[in-house]
Amino acid sequence: MFKNRTLLEKLKNKHPYLLDELPATVRADGIEVPLESATLDEIAFAVIALENEVRPISRRMNALRELYDLARKRGALGAYRIEQAFSDKEGRA
Repeated sequence: MFKNRTLLEKLKNKHPYLLDELPATVRADGIEVPLESATLDEIAFAVIALENEVRPISRRMNALRELYDLARKRGALGAYRIEQAFSDKEGRA
């Protein structure tokens, strides 16, 4: 027997790497809306909401990456503590 695939399944099959992570629903105005019946505006608002969740995490990740890179540029090794990596030869920060 052939299974009738949903539009969402067909899209995921046609674009497997781009659309694998599509959710079945999006949140619009506090209500879960099935993705297949969502408007483009509702999808845009869902994207904005996700960006607002991710932005602080991304900033923390980038700050930690910068700190790591700065310490490595100063010659710090993996077992060094941050205070060791950024103190001068006399032990002052």
